[in-house]
Parts: sequence; C-alpha cells; structure tokens
Amino acid sequence: MKRIGLIGIGKMGLSHLAIANQTPGIEVKAICDTSKQLIRAIEKNTKFVCYTNSEKMIKEVPLDGVMILVPNAYHFDLVKYCIEKGIHVFVEKPFTLSYKDSKYLVDLAKINNVKGQVGYVNRFNPVFQRVKKLLDQKAIGEVTNYVNRMNGGVILKESSKGWRNDYKKGGGCLFDYGPHCFDLSSYFFGTDVEVQSSVLKKVFSTAVDDLVYATLLHNDKIVGFNYINWSDGSVRKATNNIEITGSKGKILASKQELSIFLTEANKELNLEKGWNQMYVTDENMDVPYYLRGEDFSRQLIEFSDLLNGKIEESISSFYSASITDRLLEETKSLNKELL
Repeated sequence: MKRIGLIGIGKMGLSHLAIANQTPGIEVKAICDTSKQLIRAIEKNTKFVCYTNSEKMIKEVPLDGVMILVPNAYHFDLVKYCIEKGIHVFVEKPFTLSYKDSKYLVDLAKINNVKGQVGYVNRFNPVFQRVKKLLDQKAIGEVTNYVNRMNGGVILKESSKGWRNDYKKGGGCLFDYGPHCFDLSSYFFGTDVEVQSSVLKKVFSTAVDDLVYATLLHNDKIVGFNYINWSDGSVRKATNNIEITGSKGKILASKQELSIFLTEANKELNLEKGWNQMYVTDENMDVPYYLRGEDFSRQLIEFSDLLNGKIEESISSFYSASITDRLLEETKSLNKELL
C-alpha cells in the first residue's frame, strides 16, 4: 500500500480525495490546503493528518506520492519540490504554464527517477479509449484529417476580474479548455505535431481569449482543426466531440457514444459496411468507486499502478503533457495582440 498526500482541497481536490480514498493500492495519509477553516473542518471529521504548509507536510509525513491539485500558476514550484524529494507526482492539468518549465520538469523527473502523471481525464474515458484502439487497428484506414471541438458555458457575460481573465494565472479559454482539446488530439494522432495557424478571439473577456481556432499538423500528414469555445450559452456542461476522417471511413465520438462509418465491412473487428453505433455502456465501466464519472476513477487507478510498479509510464505522462503545453504556447504566440 503506497502512501500519498494531497495538496489543494478545492472543488477538484475534494473529488480526488474521495476517489483516492477508495482506490486500491494507495492510502491517503495527509492533506494540505491554505484554508485554515477548511483544514480544521477536515481534521475534526477525518483521520487525515492535516497541514496548511505543503513543504512541512512532505518533510514530516513519509509519502510515496503526492497529488497536486492547486491553481495552475503554482504547479511548477510544487512539482519541482516533490521531484527533488524523490516523490512521485500526479498534477492536475495543465502541467505548467510554460513549455520551458514543463520540459525542465520532464528532464528533472528522469534524473531523479520520479514517475509522473498529469490529469488529462479524457484519456481514461472508455469511448475515447475505444477510438484510440480503432485508430491503432486502422479501422478507418489512414487518417487524413479531423475536427476536434470543445464547448462550454463558462464566460457568458463581460468579465474583467479573476484568474480566468489573467494569462499569468492560467486564464483564458486557450489555457483552461485548450489543454483538454489539444491533449486529446495528441493522444489520438501523436506528439509529432505543430501548430499551422490559429486565431484567438475575445467575446466577453477583457484580457484573454474566449474562442480558439487552431489548425494542427501531425506527422506531416494529418491535418486537424481544433475549435474551443467557453462562451457558448447553449451548452450546460463542457462537451468534447471529435470527427475523424480516414481513407476507409469516418469516426464521430463524444464521451458518451461513438459512430463509425465504413466503406466496406471489417469482419475482423465485427463492423458492418455503413454506420456502426457504440455507447459508453457497451464498454467496461467497472470501477471501485464512482464519482464524476468512471474516467476520474480510472486515472487514479493508473496513478496507483504507477506507484506500485505495475506500469512504468502513464498514458498521461509528463512528456505528453509537455507537448500540450508547447502547442498552447505556439497557438498563443501566433496572436501577438493577446500576448
């Protein structure tokens, strides 16, 4: 049983705490948050050792791993500190706010033999994992292009305050929604990728973008259009949708369902000519604890497997997350007026 600590008990932190506490192979021993009121309440009602200073927690409690669930701007310093102490790390997305910082941490983790995982939960969604498998099996032949969309209703009126309106704190649609969208693209089509063009547009925000249009080129052959919008009032909850076109067909997928069109039947994969439909309920949804979706439980099972030596690298590794950070920087750098 590996001992872990959590740093940051906000909305996501509380969810991760509940899931981690029920994940086989890991045991939550300590938690840390700067809110003294919150810490007092948790300390009073749980068995966890509680701290308001993360360095003190790490020095005093023997830990195998740490989950870093704090605002984006604090990721680099905390991950660096844990790596230098030889502690394995799970950190929420984005990895850091700078590709230079992310690459530095990738190299530092290798030097210190530390394993890392970044919270890109889409990679653990059963439907998206099925899409990845179908692509690896060449079910639709050679992929030529795709359209990747993420929509949500986060900023729906004029906004000039708060971290969401500040790039230095990880604000803007690009740095909030963009990581999930770009990471899904590199998960499906590879990390040999560069930004060909991009447009960032303000709708309600005064200092950051609300809409992102970015064209990516993977392996010098797959062209992808990424559309990201956090000012869509028609969407109650953030949604991911992708349309992938290949030489033998097409895939349409969301977190809940997948449609695959084939120009000819594939008996080996039990797929008919024409449209085939699959749903998330057709996949293995067995997890030890369900909260927010099986995706979140699956990613913590992977972190447990990482700590316990069952796997050597996460499918959501520091390296793959650093590529997403590079794409974010490239997208922003093509729009000088928003720098």
